[in-house]
Amino acid sequence: MKYLFIILLAIPATSRSQTLEGTWMGKIQGVLPIVFHFSKQPTMDSPQQGAFGLAIQSVTLNGDSLQCTINAPKASYVAVRVNDTTFKGYWIQGTARIPLDIHPQPATATVAIVTHPQTPHPPYPYHSDSVEYDNAAKTVHLGATLTYPETGGPFPVAVLITGSGIQDRDETLLGHKPFAVIADYLTKRGYAILRVDDRTAGLSTGDVQKATTADFANDVETSLAYLKTRKEIDTTRMGLIGHSEGAMIAPMVAARDPWIAFIILLAGPAEGGRATMLYQVARPAEMAGASKAEVQYSRALEGILLDEVVKAKDQNELITTVDSSYRNRILPLADSLRVPADKIESPEQLQTTLKQQGRILLSPWYRFFIAYDPAPDFARLRCPILALGGDKDFQVHNAKDFEVMQQIVNPAEKAKLETHLLPGLNHLFQHCKTCEFSEYGQLSETFSPEALQIMGDWMDKHVRSL
Repeated sequence: MKYLFIILLAIPATSRSQTLEGTWMGKIQGVLPIVFHFSKQPTMDSPQQGAFGLAIQSVTLNGDSLQCTINAPKASYVAVRVNDTTFKGYWIQGTARIPLDIHPQPATATVAIVTHPQTPHPPYPYHSDSVEYDNAAKTVHLGATLTYPETGGPFPVAVLITGSGIQDRDETLLGHKPFAVIADYLTKRGYAILRVDDRTAGLSTGDVQKATTADFANDVETSLAYLKTRKEIDTTRMGLIGHSEGAMIAPMVAARDPWIAFIILLAGPAEGGRATMLYQVARPAEMAGASKAEVQYSRALEGILLDEVVKAKDQNELITTVDSSYRNRILPLADSLRVPADKIESPEQLQTTLKQQGRILLSPWYRFFIAYDPAPDFARLRCPILALGGDKDFQVHNAKDFEVMQQIVNPAEKAKLETHLLPGLNHLFQHCKTCEFSEYGQLSETFSPEALQIMGDWMDKHVRSL
């Protein structure tokens, strides 16, 4: 999963700040530096993403409350001054509300930039077309890049499908562009690759507030329909490559589309969203040294939250039902497990969290994600499947997901499933050390070369020969 929603774009600006001046900086998730320059013409930098001097539309300081607003995309920073050197607040974009505290910096302060040597740059030794197209209902407009070899054709093709969150066509995250790297590698090996901006990212438009994973699957079908209009494409050899949630979408589409000749699943959550979310609670806690009792308590708390999110009619009902279950079931469990008091969330703290995060938790996307069962779609697959995952991934439990895939795929098709658990790789398929989320942006590697080679060799065997 990719739970950052932080695509920072240029915006025109005016300022209403009268008393806030100077340079302030913080790091989203402790990783991505964000620099605010408060002046008569306020600007913002995201150095790790190579973005500098981005105009801020408005800055409002009312007492100790700060609000900065951005128009494209719709985003804001809200914070409260806790002392002369700290604003504590949140970066808010779409359904994401990400903690971000900022502190004053010298105007000449610099941020170390991590280079990404795998990112491809023009001129490319292949065709690279920027394309745009609509769904049949004209409610979604998609921008994309289609790459294909300079000679030959028609070519086998794969559509790249991003993971959770609003991503651009390169699946840009913390300065990395993994889909650009994958497309570059596979195009050089003789394949056409289509990578697509998600709704509201890049050149794409469409509703995201009410959209679910199923709606994003429809967008993939729109992309496939577009590819069928291109003379460069061999429509008998069309496939899908999905990462994280994208690897959940790929089987959804392939299960109902006989045109799909192959799918590649990168860190695919075959257990389903609920089990994946529980893993995302437990595994990072284990890596941080939490005791078994603390992990059990955290999983139990997350479990009741996920159950009630699916059932709750509104935020008030969610707060009420979770509070009741927490007091009657989880607090006694924490007591029996002898979880240290400072590791237990008070009912009041939990209620505050639910008030802040309720809109996100009750969003159509989140509710669909945790309720969706991939098994029926896997049972209908008839095409070759390659599944890759890193053994250091703390966002998706790849070893378990591979076991689940073996169980839920049609028995007659089991020979078409190939899995690889790759040592030393995190959720982004980077060789990692701590392998925590905070390390993603600190690594210069964007995508493991051995994972790329496995994908290319497998496609040569199972796709080129079709």
